[in-house]
Amino acid sequence: MDPHHKQQTYFLLIATTVIWGVQPLCIKWVLAAWSPVTITAMRYLLIGSILLAMVRAGGRRVRPRGREWWYLLGMGLTGIMINNVLQFTGLQLSTVTNCTLISAASPAITALMAAVFIRERLNLAAWLGILISFGGALLVVSGGSWQAVLRLDFNPGDMLFLISQVAWTVYSLLGLRVMGELSAAAATGWAGLFGALLTLLYGSVTGSFQLAEMSWGLWMAFLYTVVFGGVMAMLFWNIGVRDIGPSLTSIFQNITPVVGMAGGLLLFAEDIGLVQLGGALAIFLGVYLTTHSDQLAKCWGKATDA
Repeated sequence: MDPHHKQQTYFLLIATTVIWGVQPLCIKWVLAAWSPVTITAMRYLLIGSILLAMVRAGGRRVRPRGREWWYLLGMGLTGIMINNVLQFTGLQLSTVTNCTLISAASPAITALMAAVFIRERLNLAAWLGILISFGGALLVVSGGSWQAVLRLDFNPGDMLFLISQVAWTVYSLLGLRVMGELSAAAATGWAGLFGALLTLLYGSVTGSFQLAEMSWGLWMAFLYTVVFGGVMAMLFWNIGVRDIGPSLTSIFQNITPVVGMAGGLLLFAEDIGLVQLGGALAIFLGVYLTTHSDQLAKCWGKATDA
């Protein structure tokens, strides 16, 4: 990839993470009227339809082929239904600050799952980074209480945030498989529609899909999650996965907690204490070690040779 194209991809990913930093604030407002299942289903019916219409209008291939259907169904299940429903449910039980902080552990989760499922080799620095990142996420989830860790007594909302990040990592790895032939917009659109239909099915069975009247302000917040947090951000994200790979793309999620923490403080008066700051520091340090492990290994090798 030429440097100019790479810079464009980086810009799109920075814009994506800023958009996603604001999105939990909008979701927290909309949750006053709609359930997590309703928000997820309605969002992705619109997002998927818009993206596929854009692909068709551009004259590109819309219809998946062969195994692409299964990958897209898996993306819909993990990155749309599971990720969104769990994250939005978590926002009912925890804070925007914790939501965006825990999302920062995504690069370490991606590296770990890549090592397990696609046999990607990791050096000592990468494993150390993964451990430190998970330690930071554990600090946030436990509220800084070792008793909570020993009793496995965590905030349910924070645990849902963590599980949702695992689902998002699976979504990214599946997306890498399907976007070799299918465009990022088409892959995102189909995954969105599949996720919306699966969520609708789940909501119908459980009775958790219920539409209710919303104020003009809540509609604006919801539309932000559709147009910016959905169509634009997910398209930009999948372009990043296609162009520079899931591990490097996930690094940009480090921007999201900064935006989310600032928004939570200003709009919801959320507390940002030593636990949150310490967890953030550990997560960022771990992510740095994981994503720079090759360079650190080379430097260490040169130092020992000298």
